[in-house]
Amino acid sequence: MLLLAMTTASIAQTRRFECDAPRGKRIELGPSGNANDTQWIDDDLDAVRPTVVVDGETFSVTWGTSVAPERKGAKLTTYVFAAAHRNVGSIFATRVDDTTVEIFRFYFDSKALYKPPSRLGAPSPDGKVSPPFVASYFATCREQ
Repeated sequence: MLLLAMTTASIAQTRRFECDAPRGKRIELGPSGNANDTQWIDDDLDAVRPTVVVDGETFSVTWGTSVAPERKGAKLTTYVFAAAHRNVGSIFATRVDDTTVEIFRFYFDSKALYKPPSRLGAPSPDGKVSPPFVASYFATCREQ
C-alpha cells in the first residue's frame, strides 16, 4: 500500500527538464532523385534546446531554435499533450496532421528525449511531389 502511495505521488509531481542540443539525422533522396538513392544527412541542431515538462499524464515539449539567427527571432514551438501514454519507464505522445507525424518520447531513467518526425511528400508549386522526410533526433536532458 505504501509503495502504491509513493508511486502515485511521484507520478503527480511536476518535473521539468532542460535538454542539450539534440543529435540527429534525416533521410533524403540522393542526387539522382531515384527512390533507391537515399542517404542519411546530419542535421545541424546546435541552436535547438528542447525542454520537457511532465505533470502526471500531461506531457509538454518545447522544440525549436532557442538561439536567434541574425535579424530573426527565436522560433520555439511548444507541444502540449493532455493524454500522453505513460508507464514506469517513459512517457510518449504523437502529433499528427495532414502532412506530418511526430512522436515525442521521454525516458525517465536516462533523462533522454527521442523525436522521430516524418513528413509525407506534398506537391510543390510546379506540381512535382517532394520526397518524404524521415528523421531521428535524440537529446540528453537534466532535471531542473
